[in-house]
Amino acid sequence: MKKVKYIGITASILILLGVVFYGYMGGFQDVVVSRESFGPTEIYYATHKGPYKEIGTSWENFQKEWELLGITNCDSLAIYLDAPDTEPSKLRSILGCRLEGFTPEQKKQISGKFHTFSIPKMTGLSASFPFKNFLSYFLAPTKVYPKFQEILTVESSQTSVAIEIYGGSSESVNSIGFFMPVGVSREIFRSLEEAFH
Repeated sequence: MKKVKYIGITASILILLGVVFYGYMGGFQDVVVSRESFGPTEIYYATHKGPYKEIGTSWENFQKEWELLGITNCDSLAIYLDAPDTEPSKLRSILGCRLEGFTPEQKKQISGKFHTFSIPKMTGLSASFPFKNFLSYFLAPTKVYPKFQEILTVESSQTSVAIEIYGGSSESVNSIGFFMPVGVSREIFRSLEEAFH
């Protein structure tokens, strides 16, 4: 009986700690969706094809490449081209750094090594989620995208891509930004799709 009692106490403590940690991560926080504009902005980028759980390796490889050019900070974002229910091996992601702040000479050097893409000004759905640690990259989408989908369904609206804004790689980041353009043609992002061919 004592053994069962200790097991019960241990399980209760673990559950309590799990609930507390989930709350710390922002799991109980309401996601507020607003309508905002995003862009214009220009990025240089690398591609990732495959499961999202493997995207960290692609980011690391991308970082090594831009550090070779003497770049010390990446104002980062990612553009996700496929719906999350796509077969994992076929998911296409664009890993990007903004080009703002570089001199014309630096931009020329970067353009000689990486593909670049100009994101036009777009209006759509926007939200943010607190960043606590690397687990936030996995929890945040499960909280934000269902809210976006609810609005898109109610309004019978369509989106073309999903954009996540992470901020500077050498700076303290407090939140992850999410943006989904509404009423924007997929054709705008054709060159990004072609980068996978």
